[in-house]
Amino acid sequence: MKKIIVVLILLLITTGIWGQKNDIKNIAIYLQDNIEILDFAGPMEVFVVAGFNVYTVAKTTQPMKAMHYLTVVPDYSIDNAPIPDIAVFVGGGNLSATKDEKVKNWVKKVTPQSKLKFTVCTGAFFLAEAGFLDHKIATTYHKSIDYLQSEYPKIDVRKDVRFVDNGEVITTAGISAGIDGALHLVSKLKGEKFALQIAKDMEYDKWIPEEGLIVQYEELNKGDEKDIGKFLEDNLNNLYPGEILNLSSKLNDKGMYKQAEKAIKFVISTMSNPDIDTYEFLRENYLLQHKEVPITSQQFIDIIKNKDVKSAEKTFKKQSEKFKDWIFVNPEDIITYGYMNYYLKGNVQKAIEIQELAKKMFPNDAYTIYVLGVYHERENKIGLAVENYKEALRYDSNFVMAKEKLKALEEQKKI
Repeated sequence: MKKIIVVLILLLITTGIWGQKNDIKNIAIYLQDNIEILDFAGPMEVFVVAGFNVYTVAKTTQPMKAMHYLTVVPDYSIDNAPIPDIAVFVGGGNLSATKDEKVKNWVKKVTPQSKLKFTVCTGAFFLAEAGFLDHKIATTYHKSIDYLQSEYPKIDVRKDVRFVDNGEVITTAGISAGIDGALHLVSKLKGEKFALQIAKDMEYDKWIPEEGLIVQYEELNKGDEKDIGKFLEDNLNNLYPGEILNLSSKLNDKGMYKQAEKAIKFVISTMSNPDIDTYEFLRENYLLQHKEVPITSQQFIDIIKNKDVKSAEKTFKKQSEKFKDWIFVNPEDIITYGYMNYYLKGNVQKAIEIQELAKKMFPNDAYTIYVLGVYHERENKIGLAVENYKEALRYDSNFVMAKEKLKALEEQKKI
C-alpha cells in the first residue's frame, strides 16, 4: 500500500495536472430570460461563500426577469465574457433558448475550455444540445427527465438522484438540488469537511452527500479498504484536491494513517496558497497518530479574549516557528471576533488593534486588509482607509467591495 501511495505522488507531480486542478477560481453562470431564481441563486450562494469569483453571463447584458418578477442584469454578454474555470448552466425559461444558434455556438466554444461543467435543473439541455452529455450519465428536473431521454437518446438519464458527477461534468436535479450539487462541487475541489462547513454557515441542513451519484466511485464503493490505494493510482487524471482529501479520510477511518498523511501532504504541497481547511485534514490525521499539533483557531481567539492582543501575537509567532508553514488560524475568525465584540459596540480602536494583528499574520489576504480599511474609514481616517483598499486590490484585482469603497469616496469628494 505504501508503494502505491508513493507511486501516486510521483505520477501526479510529473504529469503536471495538479496546476490545472488547483487553479480553479472563476465561475460563470449563464442566465436566460425567465430563469428559475433558486436555480442560480442557490449555487451562487454556495460558490460565493466558498470563496470563488462568480459572475453572470447572458446572450446580451440587457436586464431580464427571473420567474417574471426579479430583475437581473448580467455582468457580461456572450460576446465579451471571460472564459471561466467552471461553466454553469441553470434552468427556467423556454427550452428553445438552448437551441438558439448564437448561444449554442458560445456553449460549444466555452465548454471545452472550462475545467468543469455544472448544470442545474433544465440547464442540462444546454450541454445536451451541444453534445457534451453524449454517452454520459445525467439528471435534470424530475418533470423533464423523460423528455431529456427521448430528445437525446445518447444520454443515460437517471431519476431519483440529486446530482450526477461524471468527473468533469456534474448535472443536478431541479431547483433546490442545485445547492446539493454545488456543495458536492466544493467538496470535490476543497474537501467534504469544508463543504459541510459551508452548508452549516448557510444553515442548510438538507445536504446528504450520499444522495448523489459519483460515477467514478461506483466501483470503489463495491470494494474494501485495500482498493482505495489502487483506486487512487488508477484515477490520477480524474481526481481533484478535495477528492484526494476525502479519500484520505477514508484511509483514516480504516486506520491507514501514514498513507493518509502522505496523500494530504501531497495536496498541500501542490497549493500555491493552502488554507486552514486543508490543514484541518492534517490535524485530524496527526491526532489519530498521537502526533503534536498547533493550537486551534478558537484557542487563538481565546488568548485574545482572555489575555490580550500582544499575548496572542507572541503565541502565534512561537507556534509558527514550531509548526513551519502550518495554517492553524482562520483570519475570518479574528475578523468576526473583532467585529462582533468591539466594532459593533462602538469600540473601533480595539477592533483596529485586533485587525492590525490579523493583517500582520495574513499580509497577503485581501479581505483582511479591506476590513482594516473599513475600520479606518469609520474613524474618518480616510488616508489610511484608501491605503488599505488599494492594497487589497493589489492582492485581488477583482475585489468588488474595495472598488466600490474607493468609488464611493471619490463620489463624496473625499479623495
